[in-house]
Amino acid sequence: MLITVFLMKFMDCALGTLKTVFLVKDKFFISSIFNSLSAALFIFVADAMANAPSDDKMMIAAVIFLANLTGGYLPPKLLDKMKTDRLFVYVITSPSFDDGTTLADDLRRHNIPVATTVTYDKKLNKVLTCKAYAQTRQESRIIIKHLDDGFKWHIVEAL
Repeated sequence: MLITVFLMKFMDCALGTLKTVFLVKDKFFISSIFNSLSAALFIFVADAMANAPSDDKMMIAAVIFLANLTGGYLPPKLLDKMKTDRLFVYVITSPSFDDGTTLADDLRRHNIPVATTVTYDKKLNKVLTCKAYAQTRQESRIIIKHLDDGFKWHIVEAL
Protein backbone atom coordinates (compact mmCIF):
# COMPACT_ATOMS: atom_id res chain seq x y z
CA MET A 1 0.00 0.00 0.00
CA LEU A 2 2.82 2.44 0.81
CA ILE A 3 4.36 1.99 -2.64
CA THR A 4 1.00 2.62 -4.28
CA VAL A 5 0.46 5.78 -2.22
CA PHE A 6 3.99 6.95 -3.05
CA LEU A 7 3.50 6.40 -6.78
CA MET A 8 0.10 8.10 -6.81
CA LYS A 9 1.32 11.12 -4.84
CA PHE A 10 4.53 11.32 -6.88
CA MET A 11 2.51 11.40 -10.08
CA ASP A 12 0.08 13.92 -8.56
CA CYS A 13 2.92 16.25 -7.61
CA ALA A 14 4.83 15.69 -10.85
CA LEU A 15 1.73 16.48 -12.90
CA GLY A 16 1.12 19.59 -10.79
CA THR A 17 4.70 20.71 -11.39
CA LEU A 18 4.43 20.05 -15.12
CA LYS A 19 1.16 21.99 -15.12
CA THR A 20 3.03 25.03 -13.81
CA VAL A 21 5.90 24.61 -16.27
CA PHE A 22 3.56 24.45 -19.25
CA LEU A 23 1.42 27.30 -17.90
CA VAL A 24 4.49 29.54 -17.81
CA LYS A 25 5.27 28.50 -21.41
CA ASP A 26 1.75 29.58 -22.47
CA LYS A 27 0.73 25.99 -23.27
CA PHE A 28 -2.65 26.36 -21.61
CA PHE A 29 -4.36 23.23 -22.95
CA ILE A 30 -1.52 20.89 -21.96
CA SER A 31 -1.35 22.65 -18.60
CA SER A 32 -5.06 22.08 -17.97
CA ILE A 33 -4.74 18.37 -18.86
CA PHE A 34 -1.92 17.97 -16.32
CA ASN A 35 -3.98 19.87 -13.74
CA SER A 36 -7.03 17.63 -14.26
CA LEU A 37 -4.98 14.43 -13.99
CA SER A 38 -3.29 15.77 -10.88
CA ALA A 39 -6.63 16.54 -9.23
CA ALA A 40 -7.95 13.06 -10.02
CA LEU A 41 -4.87 11.41 -8.51
CA PHE A 42 -5.15 13.59 -5.40
CA ILE A 43 -8.60 12.13 -4.72
CA PHE A 44 -7.12 8.61 -4.66
CA VAL A 45 -4.29 9.70 -2.36
CA ALA A 46 -6.74 11.39 0.02
CA ASP A 47 -8.91 8.27 0.00
CA ALA A 48 -5.92 6.05 0.82
CA MET A 49 -4.96 8.34 3.70
CA ALA A 50 -8.52 8.51 5.05
CA ASN A 51 -9.07 4.75 4.90
CA ALA A 52 -5.68 3.77 6.32
CA PRO A 53 -5.46 2.33 9.82
CA SER A 54 -4.43 4.86 12.48
CA ASP A 55 -1.10 3.10 13.00
CA ASP A 56 -0.12 3.63 9.34
CA LYS A 57 -1.02 7.32 9.02
CA MET A 58 2.39 8.63 10.15
CA MET A 59 4.16 6.31 7.72
CA ILE A 60 1.83 7.37 4.91
CA ALA A 61 2.47 11.03 5.79
CA ALA A 62 6.23 10.40 5.53
CA VAL A 63 5.75 8.64 2.17
CA ILE A 64 3.63 11.56 0.92
CA PHE A 65 6.35 14.00 2.04
CA LEU A 66 8.98 12.05 0.10
CA ALA A 67 6.72 11.79 -2.96
CA ASN A 68 6.07 15.56 -2.88
CA LEU A 69 9.78 16.26 -2.57
CA THR A 70 10.76 14.08 -5.51
CA GLY A 71 7.67 14.89 -7.57
CA GLY A 72 8.42 18.60 -7.41
CA TYR A 73 12.17 18.25 -8.05
CA LEU A 74 12.60 15.59 -10.73
CA PRO A 75 10.19 16.70 -13.53
CA PRO A 76 11.80 20.14 -14.11
CA LYS A 77 15.26 18.55 -14.00
CA LEU A 78 14.18 15.95 -16.55
CA LEU A 79 12.64 18.60 -18.82
CA ASP A 80 15.83 20.66 -18.58
CA LYS A 81 17.94 17.66 -19.66
CA MET A 82 15.61 16.97 -22.61
CA LYS A 83 15.53 20.61 -23.74
CA THR A 84 17.19 21.27 -27.05
CA ASP A 85 19.67 24.09 -27.43
CA ARG A 86 18.21 27.45 -28.36
CA LEU A 87 19.64 30.55 -29.95
CA PHE A 88 20.71 33.15 -27.39
CA VAL A 89 21.47 36.66 -28.62
CA TYR A 90 23.95 38.46 -26.37
CA VAL A 91 24.22 42.25 -26.73
CA ILE A 92 27.60 43.28 -25.34
CA THR A 93 28.95 46.81 -25.00
CA SER A 94 32.69 46.95 -24.52
CA PRO A 95 34.47 49.38 -22.19
CA SER A 96 36.63 50.56 -25.11
CA PHE A 97 36.79 50.15 -28.87
CA ASP A 98 39.95 48.00 -28.65
CA ASP A 99 38.40 45.71 -26.00
CA GLY A 100 35.35 45.25 -28.22
CA THR A 101 37.50 44.42 -31.25
CA THR A 102 39.48 41.87 -29.21
CA LEU A 103 36.26 40.29 -27.92
CA ALA A 104 34.71 40.06 -31.40
CA ASP A 105 37.88 38.51 -32.84
CA ASP A 106 38.10 35.98 -29.99
CA LEU A 107 34.48 34.93 -30.45
CA ARG A 108 34.96 34.59 -34.21
CA ARG A 109 37.97 32.32 -33.57
CA HIS A 110 35.52 30.08 -31.70
CA ASN A 111 33.18 30.15 -34.74
CA ILE A 112 30.55 32.14 -32.85
CA PRO A 113 28.68 34.53 -35.16
CA VAL A 114 29.19 38.15 -34.13
CA ALA A 115 27.78 41.40 -35.53
CA THR A 116 29.51 44.61 -34.43
CA THR A 117 28.39 48.21 -34.37
CA VAL A 118 30.38 51.31 -33.50
CA THR A 119 28.60 53.23 -30.74
CA TYR A 120 29.46 55.85 -28.14
CA ASP A 121 29.35 55.68 -24.36
CA LYS A 122 28.06 58.42 -22.03
CA LYS A 123 31.38 60.27 -22.23
CA LEU A 124 31.21 60.16 -26.05
CA ASN A 125 34.09 57.69 -26.28
CA LYS A 126 33.93 55.37 -29.28
CA VAL A 127 33.12 51.81 -28.16
CA LEU A 128 32.00 48.64 -29.88
CA THR A 129 28.67 46.93 -29.36
CA CYS A 130 28.67 43.25 -30.29
CA LYS A 131 25.74 40.96 -30.91
CA ALA A 132 26.94 37.42 -30.32
CA TYR A 133 24.72 34.50 -31.38
CA ALA A 134 25.15 31.41 -29.20
CA GLN A 135 23.50 28.34 -30.68
CA THR A 136 24.56 25.90 -27.93
CA ARG A 137 25.16 26.01 -24.20
CA GLN A 138 28.87 25.55 -24.85
CA GLU A 139 28.92 28.68 -27.01
CA SER A 140 27.09 30.58 -24.25
CA ARG A 141 29.77 29.48 -21.78
CA ILE A 142 32.50 30.66 -24.16
CA ILE A 143 30.87 34.08 -24.54
CA ILE A 144 30.40 34.55 -20.80
CA LYS A 145 33.98 33.41 -20.13
CA HIS A 146 35.27 36.22 -22.37
CA LEU A 147 33.32 38.98 -20.57
CA ASP A 148 35.39 40.97 -18.10
CA ASP A 149 33.97 43.31 -15.47
CA GLY A 150 34.09 46.31 -17.79
CA PHE A 151 31.70 44.78 -20.34
CA LYS A 152 27.99 45.51 -20.08
CA TRP A 153 25.81 42.78 -21.52
CA HIS A 154 22.39 41.20 -21.52
CA ILE A 155 20.53 38.51 -23.41
CA VAL A 156 18.02 40.02 -25.79
CA GLU A 157 16.14 36.85 -26.65
CA ALA A 158 16.28 33.12 -26.35
CA LEU A 159 14.67 31.56 -29.41
